[in-house]
Amino acid sequence: MKNNKISLLPGLSLFLCFCLLTGTGKLAGHFGGGAPLLALAEFISFALPFALVVYSMRDQKALRRYLKPRKLPKGAIGLTVKIGLTVAVLSLFLNLLIYQLAGLAGADLSATALDAPQTGIGFLARLAVIVGLSAVVEEFYLRGALLTVHEGCVGTSACLLFSGLAFAMLHGSLMNFAGPLLAGIAYAYLTYVFGSVWPAVLAHAVNNLYYMFVLWITDTYAAFGIWNYFAAINGLALLLFLYLSLRALESMLVKGAIPHFEKSAGLYDLWLLVRNPGVAAFVLAFAAKLVLDWIG
Repeated sequence: MKNNKISLLPGLSLFLCFCLLTGTGKLAGHFGGGAPLLALAEFISFALPFALVVYSMRDQKALRRYLKPRKLPKGAIGLTVKIGLTVAVLSLFLNLLIYQLAGLAGADLSATALDAPQTGIGFLARLAVIVGLSAVVEEFYLRGALLTVHEGCVGTSACLLFSGLAFAMLHGSLMNFAGPLLAGIAYAYLTYVFGSVWPAVLAHAVNNLYYMFVLWITDTYAAFGIWNYFAAINGLALLLFLYLSLRALESMLVKGAIPHFEKSAGLYDLWLLVRNPGVAAFVLAFAAKLVLDWIG
């Protein structure tokens, strides 16, 4: 890619991913859900866009470096888990705040604020599909293939912000936008500083596992009114995990175990990514879904 321009296919892959997520989700629900259908829908929705991005690459060496397991510096796993927990708690806290501001309350608040799929599948199947499979395929596509392409065109900050925006829009809802935005930026940051997508996979899996735990504990102890106190508990957990994450991050930066950002043209770099016709189609599809959900 030359002159800071990116090809059509990576942007178009986001539009394809959004359409597949919407379509396969409705089909899986129509046929009763279940672990096999959920897994197939998740895999197809991200594997095909991933293949489209790979096809657009002239040189796949950088992508192979990201996808290949590698030895991480000391403290990397600990930092990754702490960031994963911080993102999970912060995302939930933001969802709770947004739903409260929107005036939504009652028995359905926990499920909607958590944005967790109510598939009726067993615990082990949830671990395999929601925690394991989704973390791998989503990170391989978003923080593996797409981040590789974008890093060849623009600076670090634009790549991270775009990754967060794309991740948030793929969730297809303004009510659950802020949490995925922050999560996407955090996962892209982990991929950048460690030169591997696997820390992002781990952080993503930790996030999903935390949501499963919250759904279980709020459902199990709903009769005891735990939801009345959960926002405060979540806030305390956020302060703890945020402190631990910042301490670990500071330690690794001081030791030079992780790099600082490269220079970036800021908003202009972000504009170079957004102006892609495929990305424009993705944004329009997201806006159309918001309108249809609102009038429906």
